Amino acid sequence: MYVFTIHSVSDPKAFWGGKLDLPAGTALPIVAPSADGTRGVCVFTSDSVDTVRGVVEAATSTISRNEYYAIDEASAMGLPV
Repeated sequence: MYVFTIHSVSDPKAFWGGKLDLPAGTALPIVAPSADGTRGVCVFTSDSVDTVRGVVEAATSTISRNEYYAIDEASAMGLPV
């Protein structure tokens, strides 16, 4: 499944410069920060929204407010293949 994340970032250097410890079966093919780094979206592939939430919150909860949702793949356009 694809999981979309929306980030409101208080420390752009730490957020965008950090590394995520992705579990097997989870990938991050799209990362799109704003020009100033205070906002951004990412698209993950994973087994669940909860898996992505756990990874992202563990790494960024003190420097970012994050939202998560599963993408409706049947209605989406431009997803990586």
